[in-house]
Amino acid sequence: MEAVFIRSRCDREDQVMFATGQLTLQAKDWWDAHSKEIGEERLQTMTWQEFKDPFMKYHCPQSAIDKIQEDFLRLRQKNETINEISNIFLDKMKFCGEFVQTERMKINRFYGVLKAEFREFITPSKCETLDELINLARDREIEIKRQEERGEKRPNEKGGSSTPTKKGKYQEQGRKDKSKSGITPCKTCGKLHTGECLLGKKGCYKCGKEGHSSYQCPNNPKTCFHCFEKGHVKSECPKLQQESKNEDKKQEGSRAKGRVFQITSEEAKSHPNVIRYWSYHVIYFE
Repeated sequence: MEAVFIRSRCDREDQVMFATGQLTLQAKDWWDAHSKEIGEERLQTMTWQEFKDPFMKYHCPQSAIDKIQEDFLRLRQKNETINEISNIFLDKMKFCGEFVQTERMKINRFYGVLKAEFREFITPSKCETLDELINLARDREIEIKRQEERGEKRPNEKGGSSTPTKKGKYQEQGRKDKSKSGITPCKTCGKLHTGECLLGKKGCYKCGKEGHSSYQCPNNPKTCFHCFEKGHVKSECPKLQQESKNEDKKQEGSRAKGRVFQITSEEAKSHPNVIRYWSYHVIYFE
């Protein structure tokens, strides 16, 4: 309505009379009741602002504005097209002037509303106005539709190998397990660690000193994977060596042993297993 005043060059004293003649439905019912309350004489001198303040207070209370502002801050694109989401954004923005006081604030706010498939191809800092950003998003939307029609997929949507390598599988699992502690991958080497990255530096990766490797670092004592005690590795574990000795003794004790029998010379002559005998006693093995 205020835009119509400017285009039609409506005089200030006629603005209220012109605007109230355009009201319909609930707005007209409110005006009929309100005009009776203030009286005919007051209507003749009422300014546009004096009409606007009670009108907005009744039809757009602060609770409704608070809800619109809350929705505006949480607004995110889901299945809406760029035209649909931009219309929603612009409609709510009229009640959220404090959040978008400058053109740059409007650009950044709308950029945060867009889905990732639009944000990754748009640089908001290169846009001077909100309209430029919306037009870039529209161009990207057209390109996505063309790719879908051709059956193409973007690089990050293409499936990887169905049988990942064993090394890659364990590395990925390690990253998932360690990421639970809040450590993010290093930007330099891509691994999970804290402190300064020692990639490309000489010496031990653990302490940074030269003269030994990270495997031999005194600041990183060895831990046995068998008994979980520090100071040695599994191949040097005394408990494992003792268990191995005990197992060898058990196996040796379980082996079959030869038995020795003592018989007389007369018995030896007739026994088929005798291999040698003496005059009085003969020994044979079974």
